[in-house]
Amino acid sequence: MRPYPTLVDIQEACENKLDISPSLDTLEKDIRNMKLPEPDGFDAPIYYCRLNKGYQYTNPNFSINSIGLTDTDINSIKEAMELLQNISGERVGERFSYAIDKILTSFKETFPDGNSKRKIIQTDYVPGARGFENFDLLFRACKNKYSISFVHYSYNKREFKSVIVHPVMLKEFENKWYLVGYSESHDALRTFGFDRIYQPLFLKRKFIDRDAVEVESYCKDIYGVYPIENQPTQTITFLTSYKITNYFDAYPIHSSQKGEKNESGSSFFTLEVVPSVELIRLFRSYGKNLEVINPQWLRDQTKTLL
Repeated sequence: MRPYPTLVDIQEACENKLDISPSLDTLEKDIRNMKLPEPDGFDAPIYYCRLNKGYQYTNPNFSINSIGLTDTDINSIKEAMELLQNISGERVGERFSYAIDKILTSFKETFPDGNSKRKIIQTDYVPGARGFENFDLLFRACKNKYSISFVHYSYNKREFKSVIVHPVMLKEFENKWYLVGYSESHDALRTFGFDRIYQPLFLKRKFIDRDAVEVESYCKDIYGVYPIENQPTQTITFLTSYKITNYFDAYPIHSSQKGEKNESGSSFFTLEVVPSVELIRLFRSYGKNLEVINPQWLRDQTKTLL
């Protein structure tokens, strides 16, 4: 119906199909890049018709979909697929594999069955973890802002409880998955392990959204997933022995981590985080090679094991 679409027409089409509104400047750059010769662009025969004040293909039969994948493209996709399968685990990997297979099938290329290539990536993922069968439902709830109810099992109290949650994010930590959302019974953001979620259901209920800054702080200003109640973001200082200092240098445990090395090889490190159960567990795991300096209450918590 619009043989000579303007940039505004194209912008509206993007909004309808993609739920995003690219700027007109972005669309101009995209069109310019599409006209570039391969491999930088698609060599698209796009022309701006001043008479009709819109864009057109000078070759009406041209389609990006008709451009085949090269052997390099196919090999790159296969390598990316192998990486996704290893990093994401079986369940997520299968979803990616299905999508990639559909792409390759359209170009008469499929992954061979029983690929005998030796495995060069190994992760700590253990198949069969409970709760991951709900991944798709929980992902949709976060993406589309659906309220959900589920039965939650407490390992500490050894009891089941029905809760209503307004999901905002899925989070992975130490090869375990968690749902972050506003809990009506707690009247606050809470974290629920996939393994403790039973029978999740969508609800026809108004979604209670949370402030983006609050969610960002809750999810990022922490090492782990379970913040200690009533503890704000604070500066934590700890001392590491020369035996483990290099580990913390090479693998910072949080983006806020800063360190200062002593002549003896030991180091003082600081973190700006909300203290969590996982952080205390981590500190304790290093025994006498790590000493918490501040705050005092956290120092007492970690020294109890010693």
